[in-house]
Amino acid sequence: MSARLYERFVESYDGSLSVPTWSFGETSFGLGIVLASYVVTVLKILPYYMKKRNPYNLTRLLIYYNGFQVAFSAYAVFLYTRYMFKHGIITTRCPKDDDLKTVIREIWPYFIAKHIDLLDTVFFVLRKKQNQVTFLHVFHHTLMVTWTWFHLMYHPTDHFVVVGLINSFVHVLMYAYYGLSSLGPEYAKFTWWKKHLTKIQLIQFILVLLNLHYQQKLSPCPIPLFFHYFCLSSISSFFFLFMNFYFKSYRSRSKKNTATDMVGNFGCNIATQKAN
Repeated sequence: MSARLYERFVESYDGSLSVPTWSFGETSFGLGIVLASYVVTVLKILPYYMKKRNPYNLTRLLIYYNGFQVAFSAYAVFLYTRYMFKHGIITTRCPKDDDLKTVIREIWPYFIAKHIDLLDTVFFVLRKKQNQVTFLHVFHHTLMVTWTWFHLMYHPTDHFVVVGLINSFVHVLMYAYYGLSSLGPEYAKFTWWKKHLTKIQLIQFILVLLNLHYQQKLSPCPIPLFFHYFCLSSISSFFFLFMNFYFKSYRSRSKKNTATDMVGNFGCNIATQKAN
């Protein structure tokens, strides 16, 4: 599988890729290996490894990690913006093979980013913050990796360019907040805007749902129905779960202060300590 992925990566950058790509079965198999490895590692292997060990001090590593995530997300924003300037904000035509080759090449950074995001969970466990490895956290990461696999490997299309742009921009803000938080409590004054990230997330979900409706109902080349319903159910669940978090967290903040601030990553509550 790794050889096939590498071949796909090289082809996407030398222009030799032919469309269509992987079969449904191949995509499902590759995705299954990734998700199974992730879930077993963060829920079984690493917790067992850390059971009799002290938490790792990852302050410096987290600073570099969050800085990298900001830069990588900003690069994805640049790629999607460049594509939209050339082809338009929303799809009004069926993409040609040359267009899809460009899309595949520029989806790769986003595809890779969703896998790098899995390190969020690994860092929680290594710092012995297993309570932050919630169902919602794992649910979010597994769904996002699933979406990128089916989007890139099985059904590459420019239908979701605007989604990638919005989500990557939110990641820039989100990891900037994480980076500032990881510097210590003395930098808390620079994170006054953290609660607005929740509102931005909710707006993001609404925009994604509107795009999804357009791509399925009005686009000349609608996405496969199963993929449409998968995206619809995922984004809807993220929206309601995050709305619930918003009211529970910020509406009750005046009644109860907490040392843990939770900021959603495309619908998932990813907690980070103000002092790492």
